[in-house]
Amino acid sequence: MPASVVPMPVSQPRADAAIRFVAPSSMVVVPQGGGRVKVSVQSCPTEKYGVAVAHVSFGGGTSISGTTTHHMIGVVCSDPVPAEHMIDGRRVHHRTGPGGLCICPAGARHFTAFGGPMDGIVMQVSPECLALAKADLAVSGATLIPRVEGADRVLTRIARVLEAEAAADHPNGMLFWSSVTDALLAHLAAHHVSAAPAPRRAPMNASALKRLEEYIHDNLAEPLDLDSLAAVVGCSRFHFARLFRATVGVSPHRYVVRRRLQRARALLRVGEGPLAQIAAATGFSDQSHLSNWIRRVYGASPMQLAGGR
Repeated sequence: MPASVVPMPVSQPRADAAIRFVAPSSMVVVPQGGGRVKVSVQSCPTEKYGVAVAHVSFGGGTSISGTTTHHMIGVVCSDPVPAEHMIDGRRVHHRTGPGGLCICPAGARHFTAFGGPMDGIVMQVSPECLALAKADLAVSGATLIPRVEGADRVLTRIARVLEAEAAADHPNGMLFWSSVTDALLAHLAAHHVSAAPAPRRAPMNASALKRLEEYIHDNLAEPLDLDSLAAVVGCSRFHFARLFRATVGVSPHRYVVRRRLQRARALLRVGEGPLAQIAAATGFSDQSHLSNWIRRVYGASPMQLAGGR
């Protein structure tokens, strides 16, 4: 490993793109000893709310450090090289090769350095998406486990499928992309989260969450405010908002919007009526309101999400 850090060469092609993708917040990418950073494939359908993928190549001696606002999952594609990883104080020196896995949860302090050229696929996952997937599997409150070695064949396969879609400009459409990212989120929630730690104050219990989920499911077409949701679990609106976020990981408003979008996406898939009718059936004020949210969260038009190009 190079011992010194040198300024990033400003002339390196697309190094800024690598920083934007690999380091969405305070992460810093530093090519050392003549190394360079290149992004050859990239797809970010949405800026903040979904799953993005990139194929990133690092020159010998490159290091990455800092903290991200998103969960980052890296899969190595190149020959083995010496590597040093540290996530929240856990440090590992090893040789990482094809299929090598690194999982860095959002908010974790992270450092990685490569002793030679390395390229891999990086998947960037919004915390909101993973929180919803955990709620689906009744593991709300569990946290993504940092990982700096080992492999996961399912994650590797998903990463390669997403990379291929991005490289070919989404030939199978955004519905396919959405289905694959759903599989990614479900796999992470099922296999890469810890048991929920004991909270300082009692969380919303499983029975209350089930009643709330049933109420939201049955009333998606109706206005859903904090007062009505809090009444379902028998607490004040102010206590409910804090309790819900602590238990599920997102605000009640974001959760309800996501559930509305899931229902709308299912109706779009089967061609269930015009867009205005779907908007009304899922609690959006009109088709423009629904279209805007679909673009914001899925990075696609309603027609694209329905399976069209």
